[in-house]
Amino acid sequence: MNFYSKELFLDQFTPVSIYEKIKEIYKEEITFLFESTINSSDGNYSYIIIEARERVWYENGVCYHKNENGEINEVESNPLKFLKNYYKNFDKELFKAKSEELGIGLVDGFIGNVGYDIGKEFEPVLKPYMNSLEDQLNIPDLDLIRPKIILGFSHKTSKLVMVTSLEEKEKELDKIEEQLLTAYTFTPLKKAIIKDEGKFNFSKEKFFDMVAKSKEMIKSGDVFQILMSNRFIQKAQVDPLSFYRALRSKNPSPYLYLLQFEDFSIAGSSPEVMIRLVDGHLLLRPIAGTRKRGKTIERDLELEEEMINNPKERAEHLMLVDLGRNDVGRVARPGTVKVTDLMRVERYSHVMHIVSDVEAVIDDKYDMFDLFAATFTAGTMTGAPKIRAMELIAQFEGIKRNFYSGSIAYFGFDGNMDSAITIRTSMIKKDSIIFQAGAGVVADSIPEEEYLEVHNKLAANISTLKDLS
Repeated sequence: MNFYSKELFLDQFTPVSIYEKIKEIYKEEITFLFESTINSSDGNYSYIIIEARERVWYENGVCYHKNENGEINEVESNPLKFLKNYYKNFDKELFKAKSEELGIGLVDGFIGNVGYDIGKEFEPVLKPYMNSLEDQLNIPDLDLIRPKIILGFSHKTSKLVMVTSLEEKEKELDKIEEQLLTAYTFTPLKKAIIKDEGKFNFSKEKFFDMVAKSKEMIKSGDVFQILMSNRFIQKAQVDPLSFYRALRSKNPSPYLYLLQFEDFSIAGSSPEVMIRLVDGHLLLRPIAGTRKRGKTIERDLELEEEMINNPKERAEHLMLVDLGRNDVGRVARPGTVKVTDLMRVERYSHVMHIVSDVEAVIDDKYDMFDLFAATFTAGTMTGAPKIRAMELIAQFEGIKRNFYSGSIAYFGFDGNMDSAITIRTSMIKKDSIIFQAGAGVVADSIPEEEYLEVHNKLAANISTLKDLS
């Protein structure tokens, strides 16, 4: 396989300005922007993904693969099993060598949205509970593309590397360079047109009832904890890039992303890795425990102290750390699972969280797809035990979660992967924008507090929309 690449020094650009110029060329094509914030210790590279060379998607119980010739075939219903076999066609070491040579992490692979509801294919026991859920959003449960062109921007060196392995796309790299080097003109944020007041899927009374039912199941011993969520739908016309620009400014996070598909977009600023695998080393990072930010430093510190010493928050967090350890233990080399950082506090624009790091080395018998299936979706999004919690979520919420609490992920042909939990994320359609957030219910949960936690978590996205209107 041949690779074609170009390198540009763009110290006066940001990934957003580069992406905006790319969209001028690829107006109607699928394009993604994956951004690492400069203050994120984990991320150096931001990526721009251009056009679908191949595609794997799952809808209505069927998984499809569209190959490079445009042929569409039904494949193994579990998309990760299909991809696991498909990746055997690629030389992992070749892609690792090319990644090192070019100085960027991702040079080829599948990337996109893995919705919450695809979990029934990884854990078939969930199918009776999830197959009949109401689908309000009508998007694929999983939608991954293999790009034709990848642009990788290093925040440390300000170098942009453009790469493709398609010979017919080599000249397009020159076209992209030409476009990038034209004079930059600032583009103001486009105003959102709000068409109604918006509404929650579940009323306050209904949400309280869901919390009460969850507590009953906890007291009966079915689960220890369960995450109940609520969806907010606003009829509006929203420009996806403008919303993303405003959101990343209001709520900078380790994972920032804008995925622009044909009929909808997903814009998010997620604080939480779902699972990451780099050269055999894996990282899972549970986030559980939330407080609203204080208006003063003193109040902020008081809220931190209250959160970190709250018995409910501590118990819930430690339980989810144990769940994460058990998940990675299914595919980790024995004796390598460690909690390397326990219960630190991380601050974001509207909330603060308790965070821990779980690390391990993957067993040689397994690969990134086994790891992803073993840990999907994060216990922080479901509760514990995970499978029973997911069964109850299906019963109590009664709708497909779609994008919410799934994952935005890439699976490189070099065997490395990274993924974020799809929270602090909005789905933008032509006539509406959808938000969703949840709160972890335990035995002594107070319904009013769980209701407020959902609203606090939605604050950054809803206020972003208000700022645009």
